[in-house]
Amino acid sequence: MHNAVKKLGKETIIYGISNIIVRGCAYLALLLQTNVLTPSAYSIIIEFYGSYIALGHVIYDLAMDMTYFRYVHTLGKQYTFNIIVTILLVTSIIFSTLLIIYTPQIAKITNHLAHIRYFYYMAGILMLDTLLMMPYANLRVEKKTFWFLAVKFLQAFANLTFSFILLYCPLYLRYIEYLMYSGLNVTLYLNGLDAVFIANLLSNLTALAFLLPNFKGFYLIWNSRTTRAIGGYAATSFFTTLFFRMNETLPLLLFRQLVPNNFYSTHTKEEMLGNFGTSYKLTLCITLGIQAFKHAAEPFFFANSGRKEALKLYSQTMHLFILASCFCLLLFSLNINWVAKILIPNAGYRHTIDTVSYLAFAHILLGVYYNFSAAFKLSDHPRYNTWISALGSLVIGFTALLLIPRWAHWGCVYASISGVTAMGLLGYYMGQKCYPIPYHAHGFLLLLLTFLVLGKVSLWPAQLAFLGTGWAYIFLHITILATFYIISIGWKKFINLTK
Repeated sequence: MHNAVKKLGKETIIYGISNIIVRGCAYLALLLQTNVLTPSAYSIIIEFYGSYIALGHVIYDLAMDMTYFRYVHTLGKQYTFNIIVTILLVTSIIFSTLLIIYTPQIAKITNHLAHIRYFYYMAGILMLDTLLMMPYANLRVEKKTFWFLAVKFLQAFANLTFSFILLYCPLYLRYIEYLMYSGLNVTLYLNGLDAVFIANLLSNLTALAFLLPNFKGFYLIWNSRTTRAIGGYAATSFFTTLFFRMNETLPLLLFRQLVPNNFYSTHTKEEMLGNFGTSYKLTLCITLGIQAFKHAAEPFFFANSGRKEALKLYSQTMHLFILASCFCLLLFSLNINWVAKILIPNAGYRHTIDTVSYLAFAHILLGVYYNFSAAFKLSDHPRYNTWISALGSLVIGFTALLLIPRWAHWGCVYASISGVTAMGLLGYYMGQKCYPIPYHAHGFLLLLLTFLVLGKVSLWPAQLAFLGTGWAYIFLHITILATFYIISIGWKKFINLTK
């Protein structure tokens, strides 16, 4: 058992490193893009990748990676791989064909008639991402973690390299224009936005070339009975993932549609969308931590479900999560002003920095919900997760419609927090019905207090300016550290008393 746990820990670290590397390369690509593109132009990238492509991934993937993990040991690796890849090939061709056919209508509805070709890029990107999904899943099943890490890094690095070449050497864009005209008699005038999409397509093709050996032994296969079983299993995960993704994307999706044209006195709403999308990406360190917790928590909950003290263990896990999250969030918020200047050198993208702490707080609330949702999995009621995520989408959509026209990007922030809060409250209520866990109120009180001071944390160094900038930051860091140390000692004594 010890070796199994050790191996699981090793693989978790490797996948975590993979995620960090991919996100790191994506951040470097962000620097390249924001250095060349104006905030108004970059808002198009934010809208396409943050909304349309993000939702498209869920629709194209159909939760088939999770389904593969479920059936690979019962149906056999090659058969399961073949039938799922067949399903994905058929569905992705249908989806891409429909997307291409109805692109003019979609562009009109989304007010992107001037950017109609970006939808064609999107169809290609989603198709290639779908083809890449199963080889990556196969590498995970075969425990080829280092090869998985190597190809992930190669894909991310290729995107970074192609982005640099196409953005900073426009001659290559002119060459692509020439190839399109001479080969297909299509006249194009490519720009920096095209460079971002083309770099993505080329990096996907690079990764696919290295993953081709995973398709060895593949052939098209169709079995109606197996397909129905696979589809039935995937349905719950698909809708849950879809609603969760909608929760993330709805505010960005609605921003340009709902914000009045003259809302901002000194900037256009497109420029502010570019700023706001960049602020979303500054929550990277918090979101990576939440994702790492999510991946580690589920096997942990199941592995300890048979222990006599399981309920207290789950309660303590919630407390530790909240304590660590609030501590990190306050330190993050304290340093956000100077960190933003380093991570986003272009001052034209720093107009919405004050929202970053609240966006990170929304992710922490989502982590709290992940704790609550363990009750549904432990009690075999996973459908509750789907219903609650659907409710979250409704709350976010409704509050976004009300708040975005009035408060613009802050309306997006409040809509996100409202939706996740609703999910957390209902998750707690339903979870206690299904699998009662004795959570203590102290953690939730700390969460509330952290939210109340978020807007003031970044102002504390200025209020202590008489100490000098450096000493003010040192004093505040020590104060936050000491405060949370005292809280953790108090919690430990409380836990010992309740044993």
